[in-house]
Amino acid sequence: MNRDSSIIPKIIVILGFLTVIGIILLFFRPRPETRRQSQRPITSEKLFAQVIQAAQPQIQKLWEEGDRFIGNHGLKCDSDILFKQNVGRSYYQCQPHFWQCYWSGGVKKDPALKIEMFGQTFHIRAKASFQPIEAYSPAPRYYEILRGPYQGLNFHYGALIELSMDEVPDMTWPVVLTDTCRDVYLPERIYGYGKNDSKKNKDFIWDNFDRKIFIDKFYVSNQQANEWRILTGLPNKIVTDKSKWALPSLLNSQDQKKYCSFWGKRVLEAKLFDAATMTPSDLKNPLADRVQRPQTPWQRDIGKSFLGMARINSDYQLTPLDCQLAQVKGCQEKYFSTDSVTWMGINYALGFYPEALINFIEPNKNLKLSSKFHPPEAGVHELGIRGKWDGKLDPSLPVAFRCYEEVSL
Repeated sequence: MNRDSSIIPKIIVILGFLTVIGIILLFFRPRPETRRQSQRPITSEKLFAQVIQAAQPQIQKLWEEGDRFIGNHGLKCDSDILFKQNVGRSYYQCQPHFWQCYWSGGVKKDPALKIEMFGQTFHIRAKASFQPIEAYSPAPRYYEILRGPYQGLNFHYGALIELSMDEVPDMTWPVVLTDTCRDVYLPERIYGYGKNDSKKNKDFIWDNFDRKIFIDKFYVSNQQANEWRILTGLPNKIVTDKSKWALPSLLNSQDQKKYCSFWGKRVLEAKLFDAATMTPSDLKNPLADRVQRPQTPWQRDIGKSFLGMARINSDYQLTPLDCQLAQVKGCQEKYFSTDSVTWMGINYALGFYPEALINFIEPNKNLKLSSKFHPPEAGVHELGIRGKWDGKLDPSLPVAFRCYEEVSL
């Protein structure tokens, strides 16, 4: 997969309609100013094309920022997606189930996107053009999940949709929306691995200069694993309980690798996890002479954090703010929370779930130990501390994972 030098993932859109042969490519980002003709096009084909093009920003916003369309009442799409208070709203960004819910009328009565042009209001809609996914519901789908490349387009994950316009009902316009919400770029600089052991004179440092690395913001969810299983012909193995779709997918180590590989990615490496969670002392200098190892993503000294305070005060009472930073034992569960974000944009550095990591430096240290199963005073709640996982599923040790991708320019 190629990404341009701006390091901003783009939504790839396939534009076309039934009376036109061929495919025209248009990138939604960066967004060029829409050029609108002062005179109304003579043919319905040209009118349809111009109105659809003018609707691009609204289509992109609905896909990437679905969370902003949800009111306090939540969603009314129990057959496809559940609205739960312990699931952060980032879950609805680049979310095909939200897309299905919106166009099914589960967010607002009339979901049409309105475009004002040529002194008239036009109504853009997605069409339920795709076959039902019986494991979800018998209703036709407003999208179809794609694994790239597709029609000559180079991408890993996409949702194929079809747009129509009430005022020109006999035409459709296919679009591929890619997931621009899933991962975040790791800046190029010098990084450290693990804890710096000054007594043994061990200080492993490395750099990612001239490497474009993108790391998943969150754990792979059951909903994402369901898509993988459907596309690989295993719909009988999907998680059918919609209340669990936002929860981390619990796979053995081999299936974790297969999942990431299917989308052109790899299971996150331990040194990348450290780079993404250990905040550099000087963010402006990528060539720092010394690479420090902070003990938490928020304070260099753990003693100044709630975790350190809990170690010296046996009566320490957790606060909601503490649990937002690191979900430890005693915290209320919340998923897709962005309150725990690290310096470069990933979540769940400490607490939450144990996380599987690939470790080529110390293969036996392949598990982030800090998790919601340990009280705040536990010594495992510290960056660079890892344990060993045998890669097998164990109900007493649910292990989450995430992927990363390195792209070429």
